[in-house]
Amino acid sequence: MESRVKVSIYGATYSIQGEAAPEYIERLARLVNERMEEVGRGLSSGTPLQVAILAALNIADEYTQIKELKSGLTGELERKTRQLISLLDEGLIGDIFSAYEASRPNPPLY
Repeated sequence: MESRVKVSIYGATYSIQGEAAPEYIERLARLVNERMEEVGRGLSSGTPLQVAILAALNIADEYTQIKELKSGLTGELERKTRQLISLLDEGLIGDIFSAYEASRPNPPLY
């Protein structure tokens, strides 16, 4: 279902049409507006286009850092999963667990 939403970004009103829920589109517009206002406050002078480009670069930087972090975490998770599977295949986890259980004192019987 396509929706059309009017949003305000950096003092201009835009009619956005898309497949996403109107609330989601509004949330994205607020994010862009906030970032543009933040960048605009940091500039002594600048056109709305310059502010938009700098805000887009900031958002792209944040997105890229998160994407790289996610990729690194995914790679680490895959590595650890392969390591655990290898230990299972070799039967080592069972041996380690058995050794751990054997080393624990017996709980008192009540």
